[in-house]
Amino acid sequence: MPSSDPKRRETAILPERGDLIAELAGRLEALDALLNRLEDAERQAADASEHLIRTRRWQEDTVRTIQEERARMRQRQHALDELADHARAAVAALAHHRSVPREVHELAVELQVLDAAGFLTRRGRTR
Repeated sequence: MPSSDPKRRETAILPERGDLIAELAGRLEALDALLNRLEDAERQAADASEHLIRTRRWQEDTVRTIQEERARMRQRQHALDELADHARAAVAALAHHRSVPREVHELAVELQVLDAAGFLTRRGRTR
């Protein structure tokens, strides 16, 4: 026969109080573990973000360095082409003389070698 005492009926419906506390403790531990994992994930995301920022800066520095080096190379190429033009003009001017010094012949050969090797971007007008 069911008990008419309300306190007795309440405790009969609910599981043992120790079981509830144990389940609650287990759930709290699981929540704590999830929070720890979330904090670890946040730290890893922050580290990854910082790494990406450093990588981006490195890429920008590298691109800037390459652009500066290209500009220097263009200046050097221009200077080399100018020098070759002047040397060609000198060789051409001296070619009309009866005797041409050996250095002029060597200069003409060096110009041909530089041109054939692709070091000169302007092609010689006279060979």
